Amino acid sequence: MKKTIALMIALLGAQAMSAHASAEDTAALAHYPQPDQVRSDILAAAGNAEREEVSGRQAGRLMMLHSALAHTWSSSGNVSQAPRLARRLLEAYSQAYRSIDEKERAEPYWREKCGYLANLFDTCRRKRFTYELQYFKTSAQAANDTAQLYFPSEYRDRFVDLTGVGGSRQRFAEYQSERREAGRVDERRSFRKKLPALLGGLSLIPLCIGFALFGMARRIGTSLKRYEFDNTTAGGVVEFSSFEASQAHERKQALQKVIANIGYLVFVVGVLGLGGAVGVLIANSQ
Repeated sequence: MKKTIALMIALLGAQAMSAHASAEDTAALAHYPQPDQVRSDILAAAGNAEREEVSGRQAGRLMMLHSALAHTWSSSGNVSQAPRLARRLLEAYSQAYRSIDEKERAEPYWREKCGYLANLFDTCRRKRFTYELQYFKTSAQAANDTAQLYFPSEYRDRFVDLTGVGGSRQRFAEYQSERREAGRVDERRSFRKKLPALLGGLSLIPLCIGFALFGMARRIGTSLKRYEFDNTTAGGVVEFSSFEASQAHERKQALQKVIANIGYLVFVVGVLGLGGAVGVLIANSQ
C-alpha cells in the first residue's frame, strides 16, 4: 500500500511541471501565520472540544500550512531555493507540529488499546486526535477555512489548490481521472480478450440442447415409423385399435415436429454464438 501511494505521488510529480512561485506567492508570505497564532486561533474556535481534539486540529493546520508553503516553490517539496522567510516559517511549523505530536504521544491515553466499544462510542482519544489531524491537514473544507482565515480573497483559491497531493488539488484530480479512465480501458481490453472464450463456452449450451432435442425428435419419429410399418395394410392404410389411438398418434407426430423445430432454433443460436466468438477472436488479433 505504501509503495502504491509513493508511486502515485511520484507519477503525479513527474507529470506536473516544477512549481514556479509568482509575485502573488511571494506577497502571500506576509499572510502566513506564526505557529503560536495558529494554535491560539484553533483554541479560540474549539468550543467544547476535548483537549486531544484541539491538539489534533492544531497539528493538522500546521501541517497544511507547511505543505502549501513547501509546494509553492517546488512540486516535490524541495524548498532549498525558497526565500529565507519561507524557510523559517517551514521550520517553525515543523517544530510546532513535533512539539504537539511528542506531547500527545507522551500522554497515558496514547498507549491505551482502543477496542470495539471505544471505537463504537467514540471514546478512543488517540483516534480522535488522529482524525482531527488528518481532517485539518488534508480536507478541502479545512483548506477553505484556513484560506478564509489568513489570506486575502484573491489568493485563497491558490492556497486551497496548493494543499492537494503533489502540490495541486486540480492536478491530482486530473491524475485520478486519467487513472480511472486508464483502468476502464484496461477493463474493456481484458473483457474483449475473455469474450471469445465466454461466447464459445456459452454457445456449447444451446448446441448441446439442440443435439439433445434432435435426438429426442429422432427417437419419436422412429417410434412412429415402426408403429406405421407394423400396422399398415396391403392397401397402404395405417390401422389403429381405436379413435383415441389414432388421435394419440397424430399428437405424437405434432410433438415430434415441435421438438425438431425448437431443436433447430436452439442449434442456430449456438452456431451464431460460435461465429461471434470467432469474429471477436479475429478482431482481437488484428
